[in-house]
Amino acid sequence: MMNAKVYYSQKKNTQEAVAEIIKEITQEDIKLVMFFVSPIHDFEYVSKGIYNEFSHSEVMGATTAGEICNKGFMDDGLLAISISSKTMKVKSIMIEDGHKHPILYKNKIEDTMKEAGLNPDSSNISNEGFGIGLFNGVVCLEEKLLSVIYSVIKDSEFNIVGGSAGDGSNFKNTFISYNGKVIDDGCVVTFVKTNERFCIKKENIFKLSGKTMTATKVDVRNRVIYELNGNPASTEYARILGIDEKDLNRYFTINPLGRMIGDEIFIATPTQINPDKSITVYAQVLPYSIVDILEPLDPKEVLHQTLTEVKEEIPNLKLLISFNCLLRTLYFKEKKITGDLTNIFNEYVPLLCGFSSYGEQYKKFHMNETLTILALGWDE
Repeated sequence: MMNAKVYYSQKKNTQEAVAEIIKEITQEDIKLVMFFVSPIHDFEYVSKGIYNEFSHSEVMGATTAGEICNKGFMDDGLLAISISSKTMKVKSIMIEDGHKHPILYKNKIEDTMKEAGLNPDSSNISNEGFGIGLFNGVVCLEEKLLSVIYSVIKDSEFNIVGGSAGDGSNFKNTFISYNGKVIDDGCVVTFVKTNERFCIKKENIFKLSGKTMTATKVDVRNRVIYELNGNPASTEYARILGIDEKDLNRYFTINPLGRMIGDEIFIATPTQINPDKSITVYAQVLPYSIVDILEPLDPKEVLHQTLTEVKEEIPNLKLLISFNCLLRTLYFKEKKITGDLTNIFNEYVPLLCGFSSYGEQYKKFHMNETLTILALGWDE
């Protein structure tokens, strides 16, 4: 038997918000607590306050670029969830100093998974559980850390779902927390083994246009594309899109770049054009990979389809934990459809908890302008 409590505090005083959250999410047999915090709050205080109250469970949290719950796409609040179960096994690992030598955490990752009841050497643990990841945004470490984590996991279908912490829309300092400890250069991954129904989905609101380019010169580590089809990146991007190069940055979020991996689209949205006509993107693009200029779909129709598929897999759906790219949230606000999307969520699921992120994780991949969700169902 599983249960979850979600609460969103709009109190601006951090102490009052934490007290309210603690009161509202307290229950018996809590195994995991997650909190998502607007940068208006003192993150250190929130982290320590919530952990001190729920120190018998695993506690993880992140700063946000907006909070998402059944009330809607919110800002300037504190959102938290507690998940209780008598049978679920949960254990987390924090990888610090991600720029240095995260490979040294391999043994600890294996041990952490085993403590959660998941054998990293098994070829079938994707049916037994999953991972939830919170990564620091703005430090470009997501791919590096995911590669280390998945280097010890034999089941390629095992899913880590998550989001990169935000700081409003400042893109300066993001923070994550595990059991009261705060860092700004790594990740926290919580491994979960459960007998309850779960599924993990990735949604994007774009389709292939058929306008493709080859990334002929890139800086993978710094996420910079220097050349497309052997030409300066911004020049070629604009030419293929059929627009004036000086207008290109206006099209980045409505015509981002898609990388086909298998039969799925993974999005790498450009963030800026550099003086040398190279383009910086929010997710890594590998040398000589084919990228497709994407075209937008109707977000409301796509969300209905996504949640219909989730309900087909989990008829007793109770909870969605969602990581929605900030760029999507801004687009939804511009189109004035956040209320419509909230109503769609509420039509399908009674509990919604998540945040607007600086990038999303799905399996071993990091991407952006995407929604990644963990869906859980259980009987009353």
